[in-house]
Amino acid sequence: MKMFIFSLSLLVTMKVYCQGLDTNQSSSSLEWKTISNDYVKLIYPDYMKNDSVYVANLIEHYSQYVGQTYSIAKPQQFTLIIRPEVAAPNGFVTMGPRRSEWFSSSSFSNFVGSSEWYQTLAIHEYRHVNQFDFYDGGFVSIANLLFGDYGRQIVLYTGLQPWFLEGDAVWAETKYTDAGRGRSPYFLARLKSLILSDEIPSYEQFVNGTYHTQLPSHYVYGYILISSATKKFGQNFWAKVVQEVIGSPHPWRFYSAFKEISGVDFFEFYQETMNELKNTWKNDSSTKISKIEFRENLYPQKDGDSFYYLHKDLEDYWSIQKKSAVSTEKILDLPFYKEFNQFSVSKGKAVYTELQPHHRYGYRGASNIFLVELNTGDKTKITDQERYYNPHLNSRADKIISTHFNENQQWNIVELDLSGNTLREIHMKDYKVSEAHYLTDNEVVAILNDKRGFKSIQKINLTNHSSQVLLPSSRNNIYALSVDSKGSIFFEAQYKGYINIFRLNANKLEQCTNVKIGAASPFSDGNTLYFSEQDSYGSHVSSVPVSKCSSISSQALVDFNYLSDSPSDNYNQFPLQSFDNQTELYTKNKDKYQAENYGHFDSRLFIPHSWNFFGGRGLELSAVTDNYLGTLGIRGAIGRDSEEKKNYGSFSLDIKKYYPIFNINAESRERSVEPYSYPNDLEFTEKDVGLNMTIPYIYGRGLYTLKAYAQGGMSYLDTSDYNETNVNIKYESRSFKVKSGAMGFTIAKDLKPRSIQSPISFSLLMAYDDADSSKNKAYSSYRFFGFTKATTPGFFNNDGFLFSYTTEKQKDTRTAYQFVSNASSAQGYAFSRGYSYAAVSRFNKISGNYLFPLAYPDLAISGFTYLRRLTSTLFFDSTRIESRFRNDTLNSYGAELEFESKFFRILPLNFGIRYSYKMKTNKGVYGFFLGTDLSY
Repeated sequence: MKMFIFSLSLLVTMKVYCQGLDTNQSSSSLEWKTISNDYVKLIYPDYMKNDSVYVANLIEHYSQYVGQTYSIAKPQQFTLIIRPEVAAPNGFVTMGPRRSEWFSSSSFSNFVGSSEWYQTLAIHEYRHVNQFDFYDGGFVSIANLLFGDYGRQIVLYTGLQPWFLEGDAVWAETKYTDAGRGRSPYFLARLKSLILSDEIPSYEQFVNGTYHTQLPSHYVYGYILISSATKKFGQNFWAKVVQEVIGSPHPWRFYSAFKEISGVDFFEFYQETMNELKNTWKNDSSTKISKIEFRENLYPQKDGDSFYYLHKDLEDYWSIQKKSAVSTEKILDLPFYKEFNQFSVSKGKAVYTELQPHHRYGYRGASNIFLVELNTGDKTKITDQERYYNPHLNSRADKIISTHFNENQQWNIVELDLSGNTLREIHMKDYKVSEAHYLTDNEVVAILNDKRGFKSIQKINLTNHSSQVLLPSSRNNIYALSVDSKGSIFFEAQYKGYINIFRLNANKLEQCTNVKIGAASPFSDGNTLYFSEQDSYGSHVSSVPVSKCSSISSQALVDFNYLSDSPSDNYNQFPLQSFDNQTELYTKNKDKYQAENYGHFDSRLFIPHSWNFFGGRGLELSAVTDNYLGTLGIRGAIGRDSEEKKNYGSFSLDIKKYYPIFNINAESRERSVEPYSYPNDLEFTEKDVGLNMTIPYIYGRGLYTLKAYAQGGMSYLDTSDYNETNVNIKYESRSFKVKSGAMGFTIAKDLKPRSIQSPISFSLLMAYDDADSSKNKAYSSYRFFGFTKATTPGFFNNDGFLFSYTTEKQKDTRTAYQFVSNASSAQGYAFSRGYSYAAVSRFNKISGNYLFPLAYPDLAISGFTYLRRLTSTLFFDSTRIESRFRNDTLNSYGAELEFESKFFRILPLNFGIRYSYKMKTNKGVYGFFLGTDLSY
């Protein structure tokens, strides 16, 4: 899911106008309803009543289980929003206001196991709700009193690691079902490969990250640590730890509380847990390969005499590779996500999907099919603003079969031509289609999920829609169908703690691989089976003769016969929790749930959820409210400006439901203007009220994303109480009609795993403000501000050039209104580095920078800070200043040493040392800075 977040350097500048643009809404055309029970208030689109009844019943059912280990017998009611238009499956719980949001695009891959999608969320996300509610009292209550929801969320993440929250939720989804990620070997495969190769990461690397390899997500090691401690110290152990943290939620309290309650040092426990896993898995050790850089190779496929596969490493993007006996050729870089995408090749063509954002609404997206000509590397988008998944070409490469999630929330099988036109579409009643693959021109084989989430493999006739079960339904995490020229069906499945490749051949079930970690993405040319095999340093392409496939019991992959006693799929040895009446929840109490219209002016809009005492770099008392859908928001503030050392008060109302985003604002501010090289300050009071309209736009394709906006506004501005220091001159009050306009965009290529900045990008911002005084034109003023930035590759991997240009011009008279400078608000240094800012009527600044990495130390300093990467920047700045009193040129050059760090294991923070040689004075100065992007 893509959110409308501008690149940092442009965002900081744009915020002068956009006030932090928020586009995370659903389409304005949706009509919303609400139902509720004692445990949840559900807000949903009016055409999703059936799903919402099921979800409400799921929440009610799991309310008696999910909070047990926190001694929560009856959880508080929470608000839940169903978002129907997002392309990627996800869900989250957040504060400000307290709520959960679920995306209806259910799982079409194997990354969350094989429980039903809403069932997974009803445990995993509901567990987060219980965590948040349990994390109360003590200092948490004080933070909530001082800062509202934001304060509560800050102390939550100060006291508890993300791995704890997510690992605990995965533990719950495994304990309270007969599935869950903890029962899928796919989930722990990367961790297993690291442990068996003696490449066990330190705890500091796990929580802080590393550039040396790709680590499992914090969900994975969180699940292992939660499970290990629960087995050793009891199911209520973690609740006791959290209770101690609540009293004093600082970054080290979690670890001291762990030791106080368990009697064991946390870091010794971590190492002991990893060693226990290594000992348990020791029989799965394979031949150790020489240490190499991490890389992944997926979806190997033979096409005539050519051999293709997808490749990624730490220095590059995912790409299509063509391999011959003597060389390997890169065909095309791709924005590929292995959790969400598949890749199909036939007759010199390939198809895959790209997740793409909507141009306005952050909670709306697409998954479109792209067609690649492998001989030239040209690609074409053949669908638009749809949600297609797992497309496969037929043997002649003139048709595509794909899963389609339509606007009516149906998962269908769709056949398309190479132009993206629909030829046939089949809706399988009571099933959700994960993927489909051609058997013949008129038959496909598909993985279908029933209403309980059980997966089966079925053969389906595209003409009469009849079906035949080939593999009965089960919780087995089956995935990645492939059919060879002889009609044999291959797929991934879990069996006895491993992921291997299996074949359905003439209604017989056969096992074709016997790897000890994971085999994925099978392809057979009829004689040889090619697949991706996980190893210590990622994955590589392997092959076995198809003749080596051996028969196994037809029941081996169903009825939970596939489970083992291995940590890979049974670490906790939980009893299977069947849910016999699960399908009844789709209609249970349906008539009792009386749907009501949801109004955007809900009560939450008028109740502040958060407040603060700091704003920008000054003191500020502010309060924020938002409705649940994020379509309306109010912010009020009073404070003291850090630049001019004067007081202000402000109010704003954001209307974010429609395509233009509207903002109604009012402000009263004391001003103090210090002209450059002029001894007297000008002080006055200003009041204004205005209306702004912003039109955002986002477009993503391939590895590039364009983010843009246009804004216009009008306001009435009144100024009074003028005073010029050291001079006894009186000024009359002045009023202005202020018109403003701004536009900006940034187009940037995605980062590589080790990139310091986007390899190729260009950003532009232009803004104009006009303050017109009808009383006296001498009082009228204007301001133009412009900023542009470009990045290009450097001489070596991950090096890069960064060039920027900034200009600002205001009317240059003592009587004219003086605008607050955008440059001083937008950048750490408005002028050349080393020179302080002062108000001037005009300046132009150019900056050239060369950035390069120096080291990847992974250095931890007593849990205080962790140095992940050390980079350097060489720079030259030149600023030309023009004013009534003085013209000047300020040049400087120097170097910056930047430390990419994480403080207290929770706070990512880049800091550095800068040496600037000021050519005007021939003096060098040293300085400390936070975040290089803010310094250009």
